[in-house]
Amino acid sequence: MAVNLQRWRRRNKLRQVDAAALLGVSQPYLSLLEKGARPVTRALRVRLGWMQGDNPQSRKKGAPLDDQFRAQLSALAYPGFAHVRPAKPKPHPEVLLVSVLSRANADARVVEALPWLLRRYADQLDLPGLVRQAKLLNLQNRLGFLLQASGVQWPEFSTAVAELERARLLQEDTLCWDSMPAATREWMRDNRSALAAHWNVVTTLVPESLSDAK
Repeated sequence: MAVNLQRWRRRNKLRQVDAAALLGVSQPYLSLLEKGARPVTRALRVRLGWMQGDNPQSRKKGAPLDDQFRAQLSALAYPGFAHVRPAKPKPHPEVLLVSVLSRANADARVVEALPWLLRRYADQLDLPGLVRQAKLLNLQNRLGFLLQASGVQWPEFSTAVAELERARLLQEDTLCWDSMPAATREWMRDNRSALAAHWNVVTTLVPESLSDAK
């Protein structure tokens, strides 16, 4: 596993300090892991697997990534996918969030569940860690939009939004639909909310259109 960790980091062109932040460990600890001087815990293996969109159980079954996301949301009790067989092991909410946001294209129903995920598991999220990951992966606009769209008014959320605001990108982004047709992009750009426009995100997703029960 030591060699695999180093290979993963180099393949993604990450410095040790950046890879450590993504994995939620310190840089010295990651260095020890890469050298094989410390054992890789099960929790770290799971985190690394989800970051690569790689659930071993789902891979064996040949499940597409969007199917994996739906199963993970079902495991987290999202009402919209209550009919879907839940994934095992149960994913950590913030790892699932980053996994979806990192995708160029994801199922719209999965993306629509993300504000619910933020609300439902607000007290379990490592917001400073999420902000660091978003900035490293250039996801600050997507995450900033979703944090505000979630409607959570906690001070910790406001602090995270303020940090992302300082790093807000001027480049236009989508909410995990980079392959949208040009005509659709133009229509969405003209009809998006003020919040989406502020975060330079092309989407018509708005808080009032979301329901925890759907």
